[in-house]
Order: sequence, then C-alpha cells, then structure tokens
Amino acid sequence: MALGKFYGIGVGPGDPGLLTLKAAAVLRRVAVIFAATGANSRECVSGSVVEALDGCRARRETLVFAMAPAMADRRRAWQENAARVAAALEAGDDCAFVTIGDPLLYSTYTYLLREVRRRLPAVAVETIPGITSFQALAAANNLPLAEDRETMTVIPAWTESCLADPLLAAADTLVLLKTYRRRDAILAALREHGFADQGCLYASRLGLPDERQARGYEAIAAEPESYLSLIIARRRPAAGEPGVAAEETVDDQL
Repeated sequence: MALGKFYGIGVGPGDPGLLTLKAAAVLRRVAVIFAATGANSRECVSGSVVEALDGCRARRETLVFAMAPAMADRRRAWQENAARVAAALEAGDDCAFVTIGDPLLYSTYTYLLREVRRRLPAVAVETIPGITSFQALAAANNLPLAEDRETMTVIPAWTESCLADPLLAAADTLVLLKTYRRRDAILAALREHGFADQGCLYASRLGLPDERQARGYEAIAAEPESYLSLIIARRRPAAGEPGVAAEETVDDQL
C-alpha cells in the first residue's frame, strides 16, 4: 500500500477566522488530523480551531508531548508520537499535524517531522504556513513591525538568554514570545534599552475568547501572567500610534 502524505499545518494563534484557505482545504481532505497538547494542559488550542472548521470529517487524534526539562523525556515523546503518525501514513492515510502559529517557528512540528522522516524516508511532506501570534497582534493594532531599514528580532522569552544586551540593543522591534516566566525583568530591560512606553504592546491568549491586551509599561505589568503571551516592543512608535505625531517619525528617505 502506498504511503499517505504528511501535512504540517499552521492554524494561527487561535482565532478560526485566521485559518488560511489552503489549510482549510487540506484539513477537509485528509483522513487523520493530529493535534498536540502538553502533559499538564487542559486544552488543545490547535484542535479547537479544527473543531470550528465546517466540513472537516477526519479522524482526530491528540498527541501528548512532554514539556519536561530533561531532553530524554522530550525525545521519547517525539518518538512515540511519530510512531503513531507513521502507522497512519503506512496504512495509506493522508495525515495532518496542526499547530498554533506557524509550523516552522518554535514549533513541535519540526521535531515530529524529523522523527517521521527517520521512520519513513520516502514519505511525501507538505508544510502549510500559518499566521503567527505577533503578526495577528500587530494587525489588530495597526502596528508596523518594521519600516524602511528597521530590523526585527524574535526572542523565545522563556530562555535565560532572552535578556542578553546584544539582542535588546540591536533591534528596532522586538518580539518576545511566552513572557510569563520573567515579564517584570523583560519590562525593566526594555525600559533600560530605550523602547518607547507606547511602543510596548502585550497580549495573552490571542484569538481566544479570554484574550487580553495592554499597551505601555504600567498597564502590561498589571496584567495577569499567561503561558500563551507575547510582547511587541518598538524602539520608537510609528506615526499614528497613540500619542505620536507624524512629524516625530518622518523617515529621512521619504
């Protein structure tokens, strides 16, 4: 029997309306849809997006991934879950693995894909990009992420090195993902490095019913902490943002 095709699909940050047309078409066509959750999690955000999609008749399976510090535990989960995906592919079923955001940016999909390919080197794979949380947050606030020659840096804020001076000193825009462990330290570092108060935008559980947003250092610090959280920080606000006049941000190339 021919192998099924394996799809990695980004479903966006949580709002089903941000699912792309291509992703929706594939999800309606495949036989099996795998979604990820953590061992201690009570929800599966990517799975909830799929549940909201009309006309999706695929069999649903949830894969539990270890978030433990020990790499051996994580690797064991990748291997066990890859075995389940490989079994469905070997049965000839086209399968999709859905993940929040984009499947190739800080995603469990990349680890799963390596293991699936190790088991099934001949499997056909297609990765379908998804809208990231920071793109969705920027769009919701009409916030330019970068203009002209500006640079943008994306930082996994759960790491010890996220506050390294070179990272904060070089970028015009910073995107800090999953800020829940050290948000106060992040805000202090952003102040120290001159990021504008009104250029700092926070969101948690973006696209979900209990989404929260805040702008400015004091408002962000007052927000409850959340695992699904991020901060976008601009060194200087763009014209049109709250409290910013257009002449303050005129580019010398205009």
